[in-house]
Amino acid sequence: MQLLITDLDNTLYDWVTFFSKAFQAMIRELSGLLGCSEDELLEQFKAVHQHYGNSEQPYAVLELPAVHARFGHLSRPELLQALDPALHVFNRARKQHLRLYDGVETTLARAHAAGTVIVGYTEAILENAYFRLKSLGIDKYFHHLYCLEGRWSGHPDAAREEVLRPPLGFVERIPLSERKPSPRLLLDICQREGVNPRDAWYVGDSITRDIRMAKEACIHAVWAKYGTRYERHLWDLLVRITHWTDEAVAQDVRLREDSVGIQPDFVIDSFAELERLLGLSR
Repeated sequence: MQLLITDLDNTLYDWVTFFSKAFQAMIRELSGLLGCSEDELLEQFKAVHQHYGNSEQPYAVLELPAVHARFGHLSRPELLQALDPALHVFNRARKQHLRLYDGVETTLARAHAAGTVIVGYTEAILENAYFRLKSLGIDKYFHHLYCLEGRWSGHPDAAREEVLRPPLGFVERIPLSERKPSPRLLLDICQREGVNPRDAWYVGDSITRDIRMAKEACIHAVWAKYGTRYERHLWDLLVRITHWTDEAVAQDVRLREDSVGIQPDFVIDSFAELERLLGLSR
């Protein structure tokens, strides 16, 4: 039995593009709604994201000082209604731009049918990661989804939160101490899935965090090179709202320096190329 461990963001779909475009649309709408500059709103989002240690903190907009200054007298349901125009444009842009890379669903379906155990690992929090798998219609191919522990106070709409809850047993939690690029993370997943690391494949888009980790765990390391291709100005917006502190940025610089010379076992320019590596090609 072989095990395919796949990263999610910018490996299965273009997270940078969809999230940046959706976020920018929301910021523009909020600026008019709140009478606040876009730059000021970006700074406020960054502060909330750093508080939670997550650049995708669900409903971070509810905690913005500008929102409380404008709508602080409203109840939570009333606040959601007042902010609905901004939330609507975010959701509309997400629906437009959140798309699987070419070949992803076909390859997952063929691997699943051939008996390959497929699991996902992501450092996005559960609520966001599962929503994307479910929305894209590929959750049915995954045996488990491995996520880091995350903080979230819950969906403002309890009924909606129930709909988005993953099936019992689908999610496996990973302690923060095992986050990328620790090889213990992948070895832990292999142990939980009952698969020898020699029979495991890991695919991800980051040389420093994905490929380095897989190489140190002695797992087949597949670099999803296509996941590094996106418009740079979209990345620049994400940097402005990042949850990373100055210390985290410095640590990332050191990690990049330490990772110079690391080479993947395989490089793919489309997810479909995994079929050949996994022995699925006809």
